Formats: sequence, C-alpha cells, structure tokens
Amino acid sequence: MSATAQAAPRSFYGLIPNGDLRAADYRLMNEANVGTARLPVVWEVIEARNEQFNWSYTDELIGGLAAANIRTLPVLFGTPKWLANNSAKPPLGSKRRESQWSQFVGEAVARYGSGGTYWSSVYPSQYPDGTPLPIEAWQVWNEVNGPKHFRPKPNVGKYAELLRITNKAIEQRDPRAKIVTSGLVSKPTGKGGIEGWDYLTQLLQRKGAKRSFDHTALHPYASNARQIFQDVKKMRRALKKGGKKRAQTWITEVGWSSDPKVGGKLAKSPGKQAALLKQTYTQLARKRKSWKIGGVYWYTWRDNPKARRVCDWCPTAGLVKKNLRPKPAFRQYRKVAR
Repeated sequence: MSATAQAAPRSFYGLIPNGDLRAADYRLMNEANVGTARLPVVWEVIEARNEQFNWSYTDELIGGLAAANIRTLPVLFGTPKWLANNSAKPPLGSKRRESQWSQFVGEAVARYGSGGTYWSSVYPSQYPDGTPLPIEAWQVWNEVNGPKHFRPKPNVGKYAELLRITNKAIEQRDPRAKIVTSGLVSKPTGKGGIEGWDYLTQLLQRKGAKRSFDHTALHPYASNARQIFQDVKKMRRALKKGGKKRAQTWITEVGWSSDPKVGGKLAKSPGKQAALLKQTYTQLARKRKSWKIGGVYWYTWRDNPKARRVCDWCPTAGLVKKNLRPKPAFRQYRKVAR
C-alpha cells in the first residue's frame, strides 16, 4: 500500500452497523481498525410522542462505539407519526413541523456533540474507563435524490430548506460541528430520481445552500470500482463548478453482496466482494487528498436476513456472517485500514 493510503486517519475507515451490537461485534470492529460508524439517529423512534424523548437505544450504540474507540457519524432522519403519515416525508411546510425538527436536532447536538450532556453524565457511568468521543459531524437525511427516502418525490428546493433549518439548529448548539449532506445515490431508481451530480449542481444553485453544509456525500453503488471512481470525479466537478471546491466528498455507503445467486450488478462471490473492497478503499485512500475524500463507509457490518426488506443483495453485504464469522472481505478491510 502507498504511503498516502497509510497516512489516512483511522476515522477515514467507516462502516454501517445493522441491528443490535454486542461485545463480540465491538471486539471484531476494533480488530478490523474501524474508525467511524454511520448510525441512523431516528427522530420517530427517539420522540415517538411529542416532547417525550427516549435516548436509551441511541446512548447504547454511540456509547458502545466510543468505548471501542469508534466515532459516530449520525444520520438525522425520520419524521414521527404525530407530524407526518410517512417517516420519509421531511418536516417542512409549516412552522410547527420546522420548529419541532429544530428542537429535535438541537436536543441531539446538546446530548452528543461537543460538551454534550451524555458524555459528562451518562457515559462515565456506563464506561468508567472509556474516552468520550463527541460527535463532530452530522449528516442530514438520507438519499434525498431518490423517491424512497424523500417523500413524495425528490425536491431540491425542499432539501435546501431542510439543510438551512438543520444547519441553524446545529450551529446554535455546536458552532464547530460539520454538516454533511444526505448521501446522494449516483443513479437512483424510481420515479423522479435525479443523478447525484445533477442534484448537487441544482442544490448549489439554491440561494444560501452553499452556506448550509460543509461537505457532501455520495452512495456510488456500481458493478465495479472503476465506475465508482468516475462517479466521485463527477461529484468533484459539480462542487468545483458550483463554487464549493474546498468541500470534501464522503462515501457514506458503498458495498457488494457476497452471494452471486441473489442476482444483479452488486451480487458477487465472497472472493470478488473482498477484491472490490480492497480496490475501492486502496484507491480512495491513495487519492483522498487530490479528490478530497473525507471517509469511506462499507455497507454493511454483519449479514442480516431481515435486510431483504431493504434490497435483494443487502442480507449478504456484511464483512462478517450472521454468526460473526469473518468473510474474506473482513480480512481485506483489516489490511487496508491497518
């Protein structure tokens, strides 16, 4: 591996856990040199009833990761049922929805951000020997350029407004925190989907949008690593053209299945999955300065049959099997992140 790749900070090497995590998960993640975990911080779960916040599950995950020396990149997402009939519908269109979202975001930052109450009051009792790892960056919503996660359909203007409101709420609590856009799918499927670089171009043309985020994110799912690199370059060109060339691009989802029988461009053999991981991480680490890559997050940590409701290939996208037995991809991840 090149010296440049070796120089990448531990936080560069991320992944996306799925489901509950146990002590054995944290041990293996540490063994693999995982630096950051991308976690959904779901509003509809935390505030299922208005003004009643339940942070216990989020505390468990963020605290467990920190105790394993793994930072968290939270994804703020999920409108509760008392405000919308679909959690993927952004909290916009009324002062009540927008103020409730601002309150939730502010509470999350006050709890887990720099100087957060969780780190000073709860974490020390849960992990007396653990080192606090306050959250330094917040991702706003998920895959907004596709219809699945932004209802009723992708809308650049509405997302620009959501970014503005979220940025203001975060800045009031933690001025040093960084804002990362939703992960933009390179080529989303479904009605109304907008290619990631086209969406970013339109977003940067919106009044005030440039000031509402620090970095952008990409989900470059592709059959091969070469296509991923091409997609990253398209995002870089869009940032440069839009007057935000200093912003980083974070690859907040990338991955392949280890089961060729599920079919589709992302279905590979265990050996091919590992080879693609090595090729992708090595090149992005090597080019991280010239391409301004902020981090790369593998989807996902552990095989999970329940993930079929997300996509056909998702159940076997893990670095480890359901029983935590490492796959070839786990061993490659450990090598590239070493």
